[in-house]
Amino acid sequence: MELMELTATELVERFHLAGCVWIDPPLRREELEYLTAFTESRRWRRPGGPYAVPDNPLAECLDPALDLALYTTPPAGQPSVYCPWTPARAGHALALRQDVAGGHGVPPHEVAAWLAYLRDHFLRPGALAAQSNEPAFAGFGFDHVLQGAAAVCSEWTGLVTVLQVEANDITVLTFGRHAPTGRAWRPRL
Repeated sequence: MELMELTATELVERFHLAGCVWIDPPLRREELEYLTAFTESRRWRRPGGPYAVPDNPLAECLDPALDLALYTTPPAGQPSVYCPWTPARAGHALALRQDVAGGHGVPPHEVAAWLAYLRDHFLRPGALAAQSNEPAFAGFGFDHVLQGAAAVCSEWTGLVTVLQVEANDITVLTFGRHAPTGRAWRPRL
């Protein structure tokens, strides 16, 4: 059965409002460690730039010199201050973080935009971080292909958004009462 033929209820039952995007080849140790730290840390306009990862993400907000205006603003090009994706299955996949993607967390369009950001900056051949010459990326291969699907339900709209990923190409389908059923769009950064 094609995704386009499923109702919103069938999508919820089939995907359980979660998802998994497979990574081939799997992440190397350096990639896994960096991407885990990147996705678990708040993404704000750090002085070190958009790729900077703090040593202790939970303690960085305790710094009395912290500029709160910067702390609440994502770096240019990043969709929001929280990335809803995290490396999973020992680097073989990216999975939705339920604490961020579910409930009142990240809207579905940001889930798609974040997946495109991770693909374009860290994973695919020709990824943008490869051009940065930052030491954090010395062990990166920038040679990954993403495949899979994820479903996100918005509590604001009640719409179910499905991301289909095939050979690094992301297609977003929105289903629901007020959505043009089966209308596809591509996330843009």
